[in-house]
Amino acid sequence: MSSKLETIQTLIYELSKDERDRLREWFDEFDGDSWDKKFDDDVKEKKLDPPASQAKKDFNEGKFKDV
Repeated sequence: MSSKLETIQTLIYELSKDERDRLREWFDEFDGDSWDKKFDDDVKEKKLDPPASQAKKDFNEGKFKDV
């Protein structure tokens, strides 16, 4: 018996170019929404405070490179 992923992969191979484009667009939005939720959760839980504080400290000490 094949896994869900294998079934999805098989079905994707059968899609037309237009259908693959629409799937890609949908998945990008779906994936982006998941990433946004994770980021929002990290902000609420203050998980980004330590690296942000370190970045500010480094910047104020001149520890950066212009790009």
